[in-house]
Amino acid sequence: MPSPERLRGPVVALVVTGVLLVGIGAWAFVARSTLPLSLDGTVTSVEVRHEKHPGVDDVWMVALDDGPPRHLDRRVARLLEPGDEVRKDRWSGTVQVAGTTHDVGLSRDARVFLGLSPLLVLATAGLGVLATRRPRRPARADPVTG
Repeated sequence: MPSPERLRGPVVALVVTGVLLVGIGAWAFVARSTLPLSLDGTVTSVEVRHEKHPGVDDVWMVALDDGPPRHLDRRVARLLEPGDEVRKDRWSGTVQVAGTTHDVGLSRDARVFLGLSPLLVLATAGLGVLATRRPRRPARADPVTG
């Protein structure tokens, strides 16, 4: 087995990759809520892509005339229909759809993931520390007591 010193570089790279993946996952969950997004345009399509458990883990894709489709939370996407004018400021907790104001917030999935994110980062770092620890040497037998 390679020495802990030789493993340090690859383990650090894996830990950094793990932390980045947790960060990207957290951003994806938060972005689906539209909280960090600025929206200003007309809805061109709302598409539901059914997954393994229809009605539970469906993917809602919403396109505005300003760009490609966005993956949004069901609660937000259900407010929208093609032709609706949508306005929302970045980090605002409200969205205007066809002149009506609606509250938006983090989904249950996002809250759970954000709550677990620090634990995932700590677990990743802990595994990295364990992987680079020098193994303990077995105790030597006492020549007198055997």
